[in-house]
Amino acid sequence: MKTRHYDRRRLKRWVVVLVLAGTLLVGCGRRVPATWPDLSVVDGVVYLANGQIFAMEAATGKLLWNYPGAPQRSGGLLSGCSAPQATDGPFVAAPAVGAEFVFLASGGDQQQSLLGKGKNMAGLRALNNFGVLQWRFDEATQSAVASPVLDEGTVYLASSDRHVYAIDVQTRDTRWVFETTKWVWAVPLVAQDTVYIASMDHVLYAVDAATGEVEWKFDRPQSALPTAPALVQGTLYLNALDGWVYAIDAQTGALEWEHKIDGSVWGTPLVQDGFVYLGTLHGAVYALDAADGTQVWSQDVGGEVRSTPAYVDGKLYVGCQDGQLYVFDAQDGSKNVSPLGAALEKASIYTSPVFDGQYLYVVATDGRVFALDLDKDIVVWEKNPVSDQEGN
Repeated sequence: MKTRHYDRRRLKRWVVVLVLAGTLLVGCGRRVPATWPDLSVVDGVVYLANGQIFAMEAATGKLLWNYPGAPQRSGGLLSGCSAPQATDGPFVAAPAVGAEFVFLASGGDQQQSLLGKGKNMAGLRALNNFGVLQWRFDEATQSAVASPVLDEGTVYLASSDRHVYAIDVQTRDTRWVFETTKWVWAVPLVAQDTVYIASMDHVLYAVDAATGEVEWKFDRPQSALPTAPALVQGTLYLNALDGWVYAIDAQTGALEWEHKIDGSVWGTPLVQDGFVYLGTLHGAVYALDAADGTQVWSQDVGGEVRSTPAYVDGKLYVGCQDGQLYVFDAQDGSKNVSPLGAALEKASIYTSPVFDGQYLYVVATDGRVFALDLDKDIVVWEKNPVSDQEGN
């Protein structure tokens, strides 16, 4: 009897494990993922961060290289249904691209399994232009989820370990380390020898780029700062998760104006032609007057907006949780027709669209990348390098 009771308890434990595994592994419609694909376009190359980094020819979508190579499936009892074991990463933020190196921020601290935490591989990777690893920076102790920034021979890495690292590209040494009291999920903004750091500790820091010393702090926000401010003509435009939008003097940190909107704001504001554009997690897009913060127009959309709108020829292109790419007239907010067509099935658009002067590039949470010709109102190409790789 003792043996039977023991077997039943053990069976119950395995049932719980399998139910949890099923909950984690089976998708049902649109859900907000912990991270989502990110992309950038530099010199005719689309860089997609979706666990791995994929470099794609911007004109055709042809895959040029990916880093790391195809992951290896781990062995053991769960090997048939568990995710493949990555050799590096995962990478969830678009890289910073320079003349010599492509810099990747590794979210390695997020590598976990059902049976425990995996090896920490957080930090910075420097690849050559063919996607081959050249060197790495491993001082970060937790995941890096923001894109690194390259400026004047220094690459800046924000980390969930509450630090921002300034790394000399040539010597690979740490020039300075800046500490906050919470995670740094925002891309550092570097301008005129100052690094602006928005932190989840509710503070915007202005730091000397040469020394890492604080020049000023803006700590009026009562909510976390998940993304970087926008800098236009000496003014920083900053949003917080509690819905406050701020205009701040970039030299002194003095408040110029503030405005409260209805809904949390995640993405960096877009400032264009005297307007501040932003979307909310409550499903709306706002246009504010950049001079004083007064509302000019707003439009409801069908779900969360987590990224910065793109501006092309007087129109705003806004990705949404409901799988639609919304298009608005930037002046009056009137709705236009999207070249992407109807909503994507069971996929969302959380990443900012990117315009390179020829095409507008959009990535969905299912990994599909679209190149849109706005003049012809067509999809030029559609690729999913993740599923293409798994099918080979």
